[in-house]
Amino acid sequence: MDIMNCIYVFLWAALAVLVLIIGRKELVLAALMSAFFVFMTVWYGLRAFGGIAMFDGVLGIIFKCILLAFALLLGAVWYFRRKNGK
Repeated sequence: MDIMNCIYVFLWAALAVLVLIIGRKELVLAALMSAFFVFMTVWYGLRAFGGIAMFDGVLGIIFKCILLAFALLLGAVWYFRRKNGK
């Protein structure tokens, strides 16, 4: 087990908690970002502690599709919140 994989798991988990605590004013955006970081925690955790090749083959394609979906969703929320002036 590579130590950097373990560090990445704890990094994503810490970011999820930090964004949720700091982003209370921006509840929708903070919740989506925190959900993204939880997803990353689980994905990297399966790789680090489960020994599953999460970035190879079909799982790599699924990972990229989920990242794209999160990016589009977060971009849309940011755009509409900025457009509405909230």
